[in-house]
Amino acid sequence: MKKIYLLVAFCAVVSCKKRDTSDDIYLNSDSISTDTTYQASIPVFNDSTSIIQDTVSTLPEKPKYAIIWAIIAPNSDSVLTKENMSRYQSIGSDVIEMTDVSEDARYKKMDEFEKTLYKDGAVPTGMNIRKRKILVFDSYAEASKQREEFIK
Repeated sequence: MKKIYLLVAFCAVVSCKKRDTSDDIYLNSDSISTDTTYQASIPVFNDSTSIIQDTVSTLPEKPKYAIIWAIIAPNSDSVLTKENMSRYQSIGSDVIEMTDVSEDARYKKMDEFEKTLYKDGAVPTGMNIRKRKILVFDSYAEASKQREEFIK
């Protein structure tokens, strides 16, 4: 009789342990499916999806072409007008390729051009750059044609 009790107790312990394990599995799957927190609603992407997203966002932009035009006038002349502007020296840059044509990038290019003119001695003593402008074009040909107009 003792043997039967021991066998029943052993079966009960083993079956309880198995049932606890299976209950944990069921409880875990239930908690996952009914979890409505923000963390559970975040989509999970594998590595290949994030690589595709990164490549799409880094596609190269079509370059733009620009020329910078500057007027050098004597320090003594306080106001530039259309009439007296033709008396002063006009300088144009080479055609510049730009991928970023934001306002900041355009002003940066104009500042670099102005700095180069002063550094290279293109601005004579007693004169300053009084006006500058950057013109941006979609094609190199358009920019070069406009530069040719400045040279004439």
